[in-house]
Amino acid sequence: MYEIEDKERREPYQQGYRGRKDWIKNLAIIFLSIMLVLTFFSNTIMNYSLPQVATQYVQQGDISPKVRGSGVAEVEDPYSVKVPNARVIKNVNVMVGDTVKKDDVLFELEDQESEELKQARQDYEDAKSSFQKALYSGELTNEAVERIRNGEFLTEDEMQERLDAANSNYNSAVSDDMEAGLEVERLGGGSDTSGMGSTQAAAVAAQDARKLAQAQAYKAETEARLTKATNSRDTTIKSIQAELELKSIKKTMDEAKEKIEKLEKQEKGATVKTPVAGTVTSVTYSIGDTTSADTAGAVIQQEGKGMTVSFTCTKEQAQTLKVGEEAKPQNEWAYTEFSAKLLSITADPSDSSGSKILKFEIQSPDVEPGDNVQLSVGANSKSYDLTVPNSAIREDNNGKFILIVSSRESPLGNRYIATRVDVQVLDSDELLTAISGSLSGYEYVITTATKPVSAGMQVRLAEDVQQ
Repeated sequence: MYEIEDKERREPYQQGYRGRKDWIKNLAIIFLSIMLVLTFFSNTIMNYSLPQVATQYVQQGDISPKVRGSGVAEVEDPYSVKVPNARVIKNVNVMVGDTVKKDDVLFELEDQESEELKQARQDYEDAKSSFQKALYSGELTNEAVERIRNGEFLTEDEMQERLDAANSNYNSAVSDDMEAGLEVERLGGGSDTSGMGSTQAAAVAAQDARKLAQAQAYKAETEARLTKATNSRDTTIKSIQAELELKSIKKTMDEAKEKIEKLEKQEKGATVKTPVAGTVTSVTYSIGDTTSADTAGAVIQQEGKGMTVSFTCTKEQAQTLKVGEEAKPQNEWAYTEFSAKLLSITADPSDSSGSKILKFEIQSPDVEPGDNVQLSVGANSKSYDLTVPNSAIREDNNGKFILIVSSRESPLGNRYIATRVDVQVLDSDELLTAISGSLSGYEYVITTATKPVSAGMQVRLAEDVQQ
């Protein structure tokens, strides 16, 4: 009976204890669940905050240190066929791509007088009128007018001879006049008659007067000769200048007359022929067009001459090449026949950094002017045990290195750490770099990253999306 009473008394306490125990257990479960969720989300958030990196294997590969580029095919030494005067196109006998022989007719022209011929006639008439005005301008001597009318002009030596004679005569007259003037000035002062008797002084004065009169008369003669010499020199100079002008006008007249005769001869034939054999690469005119002397009516790629392609490269790339090297198309499958040779390596005038222009001569029936041609030139490929993309190579004060991805296990999964490996560059091309270093091959090397990455940093792989 007492045991029953004790049990009844203990039962409420035991039930309360069990309730508290369950509550604590549930609380612990809730707490652990929350911590797990927080840990999960913090891990996910941390992962997404890490730099995301792209990787590739360090593996065996071929290095092809070739220079690659592309350029537009242009005709080498093209022959431009021009119509020397403005004519209307009556018919076009060729198309781009046609093969022509020497003297084949390219264009037929309307039979009419060109504007150039009309202008040449007008130029001749204008020059002729100017010639007549200059001839009778009054600047020429009668002898010069008559001589020029007969088509005779003084040579430069004859002009110089006449000018020298006129200047010599003028200079002599100037000298004589100056001496006569000095003599008149000297005699104008008279003789010193102090200490003489009146009779003797009068005789001396009379003698001085006679000498002064003679000097003054001579001075008048030298002045007249100077005036004549001055006029003669001026006339000679003007005559020579006028004759030079007439000579120039006469040359213009003769050139205009020759042009008229040439154009008349050209316009008797109503066709334009090709002076060379080859392939037509362009045709400018259509029926009804008016030709221009400044425009090529057709361009012909001459027989035996190929085309050229040019593109730029760095100075370092150019140093690996030699003139005469053979080049290949990057897309060889596109051509039935193709050959290319490096013609020249020249400085690029538009680039101060020292880049070079490579010019190639190409021969191919599949290439037409204006086509874009992709070429590669340089040494043959070499095989290396360890190669990486060029973007994987890094450098600091300690030298060149790469960053590989190392994996570490953790309770929440793998952790990826960027690890530095010092390397030596053996060779490279525009895509890959051959290296040597403490590598076994097939390590994951970091090529690009969304944020700056340094050795020891934790990273996230581009293909690794962690939840």
